[in-house]
Amino acid sequence: MNYSLLLAGLAAAFFVLLLIAMQIGKWLGRGADEKSGSGAAVIEGSVFALLGLLVAFTFSGAAQRMAERRDLLVQEVNAIGTAWLRIDMMETGIQPRLRDQFRRYVDERINYYRNVADLERRDAIAAHVGALQKEIWTTSMQAARASVPPFAASYVGAVNEMFDVASAQTVAQKVHPPIAAYVFLGFLTLVAAGLVGLNLASSKRNTLLHQVVYAIVMTTALYIIVDFEFPRIGTIRIDQSDALLVSQRQSMVDPVGGGS
Repeated sequence: MNYSLLLAGLAAAFFVLLLIAMQIGKWLGRGADEKSGSGAAVIEGSVFALLGLLVAFTFSGAAQRMAERRDLLVQEVNAIGTAWLRIDMMETGIQPRLRDQFRRYVDERINYYRNVADLERRDAIAAHVGALQKEIWTTSMQAARASVPPFAASYVGAVNEMFDVASAQTVAQKVHPPIAAYVFLGFLTLVAAGLVGLNLASSKRNTLLHQVVYAIVMTTALYIIVDFEFPRIGTIRIDQSDALLVSQRQSMVDPVGGGS
């Protein structure tokens, strides 16, 4: 499924709904004058204030979560790089096996990020990553028992950090506000659009431009919020950060001439 097109289609549909909501408001407010609507100013002010707060908090939270996911990816790349270098501390005979497992593990992590928007395939890849982690851990324990204890402890700590950051990143990909929060935000935006229509009903000049501007601004704001929340399916993306992991994989070659 092309989520980018789906998101754009939902934005276009919501834009139309906003225009309809304002037209309904204008229809309900026909014949009203400024004095007749003055008593509702407090209610309208409360609705718009709540909408502004909800948009601000949702926007800020989505942007923060996107930044956290990007930071976790950088941490994961650093953890992989550290663990890879510390393979040199292990017993020489087991190093090639560890390096091969590390390369396959990083390949699967890259595959995971490339398919993170595909929920079913993402979970299948995550399960394969988990199996590779167990394989690396088993081999690492064998290597630790055959290596110098201080070196072994340093290596095992790096591997453990590599797995911890990967788990944190996997969880971070699934952490989102409840769907009810987005439904309420959309509903409140439509209610506010209706109130805008009520206020425009008493205007004697053509307000179509104002309605279109309001609909564009609110639709864009909600689009950006969702885009921040799911930064791999829309316009705002963090795919560029995956290049760090790809670069790390390209550097994972055998120390003596060989590579993979």
